[in-house]
Amino acid sequence: MTFCHLCRGSELRPFVREGEWQYLRCLNCGLIFLEPQPSKEFLRSHYQDYLPADPQEIENWRTMMTQVFTKSANLIQDVIPIPGRLLDVGCGYGFFLQEMARRNWQADGIEISATGRVYARDKLGLNVSDRPLPRPEWQDNCYDVVTLFYVIEHLQDPKSLLGEVRRLLGTGGLLLLRWPHTAPIATMFKPWVSRMKLYQAPSHLFDFSPSTIYKILDQLDFREIRTTICGWTKPNRKGEHLAAWFFGSLGEQLARVTRDRLLLPGVSKTTLARR
Repeated sequence: MTFCHLCRGSELRPFVREGEWQYLRCLNCGLIFLEPQPSKEFLRSHYQDYLPADPQEIENWRTMMTQVFTKSANLIQDVIPIPGRLLDVGCGYGFFLQEMARRNWQADGIEISATGRVYARDKLGLNVSDRPLPRPEWQDNCYDVVTLFYVIEHLQDPKSLLGEVRRLLGTGGLLLLRWPHTAPIATMFKPWVSRMKLYQAPSHLFDFSPSTIYKILDQLDFREIRTTICGWTKPNRKGEHLAAWFFGSLGEQLARVTRDRLLLPGVSKTTLARR
């Protein structure tokens, strides 16, 4: 029998199918997840070619994420103004690490994709490991900040990994998650959703909401949990760029004026939490 990964509820309903891959929604807590999930070996192989290697596509990626990384760095320094030690899990090409290094942070990364890792190491000169968490050989409380940009939805066991993040953070340390809020878009465009491939199946194993993210972090004893909207990506295609700007800027303004009480559905969210 299949149970929800978060609340262990058994009342599940089909939500979206992408090809052979089926996503279920928990009727108790609302978590959406892929079932069955691929093996760890399958996913590690799958992600080796997940990031493009073409130089122009890498530059497009940098352009797409620059504003998000800059605004996220500002958010972090609003909470922890003195530079310390930061770990970016799933750091991709290393552009956020580069931004934090410019701000005098000691910035380390983890990236299982060889394409991203080699670029971050060889082109940007960054310290990036190929070994994923958990890292039991690392001491407790060894980082001031841990970030995950569009990573949490790819993890087979998000709660376990976030527990390891909490161990690595010092007292008062900061976790920053940026994650896609896909379910409202999938619901709105349900007749076409299988062709839209919003979940890039089997890449996205989970689809979170502000409430499910809060529940996981609360269960792990994180505090000062806050979800907001912080910047928007800038896709290369003109139509996608315009949509991202319109909904991202609208969502950011609504979050600001309502002090995060109104978060526009379907727009990527940023969650901050303290250890």
